Formats: sequence, structure tokens, C-alpha cells
Amino acid sequence: MKAVICCLFLCCVAVGAKAQTIAQIIDEIKAINSKVTNWPNSSGQGMLISNKAMNIFLSNKVSPYLSGNEDLSLYKNYVNINAAEGMISINHNFHQPVDSDDWVRSFVVVGARVNIANAYAAKLTNRYFDNQLGFTIQKTWVGKPTTHYAANGESKKQMDAARALMVNTLAQSINKKAEEFEQSLNALKQDEIPGQNLNEVKNKLRKTFYATFRADYLQKFSEQQSELMVNSANYDLVTDNWTTFGVYIPVIPQRFMVSDNVNTEVNKHYNYPFELFISHTRFWESPKLGRFFLTFAGKGFVNNSVQSGSLFNADVTGAQGADGTNTVTINRGDRYIGQYKNFITPVAAGKLVYIPSTSHVGVSFRIEKNWGTYKALNSIIGIPIVLIDKKGVPAINFEAQLLLQDMNNSLKDTRLPYNKTAIGLTVGIPFSKIVY
Repeated sequence: MKAVICCLFLCCVAVGAKAQTIAQIIDEIKAINSKVTNWPNSSGQGMLISNKAMNIFLSNKVSPYLSGNEDLSLYKNYVNINAAEGMISINHNFHQPVDSDDWVRSFVVVGARVNIANAYAAKLTNRYFDNQLGFTIQKTWVGKPTTHYAANGESKKQMDAARALMVNTLAQSINKKAEEFEQSLNALKQDEIPGQNLNEVKNKLRKTFYATFRADYLQKFSEQQSELMVNSANYDLVTDNWTTFGVYIPVIPQRFMVSDNVNTEVNKHYNYPFELFISHTRFWESPKLGRFFLTFAGKGFVNNSVQSGSLFNADVTGAQGADGTNTVTINRGDRYIGQYKNFITPVAAGKLVYIPSTSHVGVSFRIEKNWGTYKALNSIIGIPIVLIDKKGVPAINFEAQLLLQDMNNSLKDTRLPYNKTAIGLTVGIPFSKIVY
């Protein structure tokens, strides 16, 4: 009799724990939905989907433009390639998701930046390498997204109804799968797990299952809300903003071989292109008009005479001179001619990007003004192109660019006046999971 009572007690506890766990998951989903449904909408702005659903929505809307460090990516990992500069940057987002329903407020990204194009070119042409290798560390603060819609209009009502149906459908799926799991768990026999306590094993498996079960269904609810908002377009405008502050720390110095003229001694010069940068971006997403990005950026970096275009690039193939006794060959190979120096260059820049709502091709314009020793006014006209995967999610971004250098003719008697226009290409590749 005691054994029977004990078995009945354990069964009741197991069933009670199962029911309580299932109920908690469903109640949590209902609570998130209730928060969105009951959000005041008399002002015509607020919430149509949950905060975590908005994280996914924004990730898919912002990711179509990923051209440089100041552009936002809500993926855990992403790669930027700049063909004009010969640079590749590999970045990792260290954001850890919070357990509650909240938008992504801030995160830290650490990346490695390396010059690869010059290494190949230098090897083929037997010239000196322009080695560049360093790390970037940047912190981004994200503003609260705002959704605009008609106050007390049909958009809010339709979204509320669709979410309510979504909650009920998920609840049915949760009950069904939990029941199937419990049936499989109850069929587990002692002889199948020799040397272990059957009840302890079941409790551990149950705990692991429901923890994973909860995370999966909360994410499903967020993903389905995001898809609902994209497919229904029951909103007028979504706005957001973010600010990024970062630093680039070079690991190895740049090395330049410079002489005053072809007949003087060649000297080695070094530069560590340390960089501080900050940017602020405003974002607008309209189902009718498309996406707008407006970015203001500033930075300061350690510049030099070579990279600023102040020196001539000369291939001296064996100029001869006398050392007092013998005739010697000097300045053999690729050299820069002129007075070398390192200096700080402050930069102010602005960028506007537009991608139409029904198009994967957009247009961008960037302008930057340098100050100090290097005063050039540069601009970039770009055509961003986004390729999507089978789910309609941005998979890779290209931007064909026309680079206009030194538009204000600040540099005289250098190589730049004869080579001020160039063609560039950037590639942005977000991958891994979304920051959630």
C-alpha cells in the first residue's frame, strides 16, 4: 500500500509539474501579447509587435545596407570588404540576450581589420608590402524603435486579431508536443538506463526539455510577429536611431621607404594609424516609400604624407651616384619622393542612403571633409545592391562606388591631381544568428 501511495504521489507531482510548466510558457506568451494589445494607441505610435519581434524586424530591414563600420548589423558575425582600400574586416557581436521581452539596447563589437589586396599586388610586382593589421573595438547604443500608424485605426485592430490567433495556435502546438514528450518520457524503462535512478533521469530530461521548449516557442512567437508585420505592412512608419563609438588599434606599423629625391639616401619611416571614430544614424522604414539612412560621423586618425597623397610615387630603376670612392647604385625599386611626416587628421562626414521599398537596389551619397595638414574634400556615390536568401532575408550586400578625391584641390604638385577619380566596391556579409 505504501508503494502504491508513493507511486501515485510521484505521478501527481510529475503531472502537476508538467501542467505548471506548460501553463507558464503559454501564460508568458499571452502576457507579452497582452502588453502589445493594451499599449495606448491614441497618439498613433507605439507597439504593433513585441520588442523582441521588433529586433528581428529591424535586423531584416537594416541589414540591406552594410558598407562600413558606421553601418549597423544585428547579426552575431559579419564581414566587410572594401576593394578600393584593399581591406577586410571580420567582426563579432558580443551581445547576450536578456530573458525578458526587450529591444536590443546596446552591444560591443570586436573585429580584426587587415590589408589583403596590397599583399598580393606587392608579391606579384616585387614591391614592398603595405602591411596593415589591427583590431577594432566599438560600442553601439540603440534607441527605442517607434512604430507609427493611424490612431485607433484598422491597422492596430488587424494586428491585435492576428496576434491573438497566433497565440492560440502556438498554445495548441505547445500542448500537443508536450503531451508527446511526456508519453515518450513515461515509456522510458529502468533497464534502458542501467546504473541510474529512473526518476532522477526523468526529472533532468524534463527540466532540459521545457527550458529549451520555452526558448524555442518564445522565439517562434517573435519571428511570426515580425513576419506578420512585414507581410501585412499594417504600419505607416518605423523609426530608430543608434550611436557607435569605436577605436582602431594597429598591431603592426606601416612602413614606407622615402627619400628627398632620387639621388639622396633612402630612409625607413613608420606609422601606427591609430583611429577614434563616432557616428550617429537615423533610420526610417516606410512600406510605401522605402528605407532611409542618415548618418553623421566624425573621426580622428594618425595620417601620413604617403597616404594623404602628398608624396610622389617613383619607381627608381638604378640611379647612380658617387660615395666618394666608388660609383654606387641607390634607390633601387619602389620609393616615395619628398618630405615624410606623420600627423593627426580630424574628419567630419555625412551619408544618406535610400533603398526603395520594392527594390533590392538603392543609391547612396557620402561626403567627408578632412582638416589639418590634409584638407581634402572627398565624396562617394554608391549603388547598394542586396541579395536575399530563399526566406527573403538579406544574405549579402554589394555597393558599387564612384570615389571622388580631393574635390577642393587642396593638394598641389602631387600625384592626386592626375588620379582623383576611382571605382570602388564594398561587400557586406552578415551571417550566424540574429542578435535577439
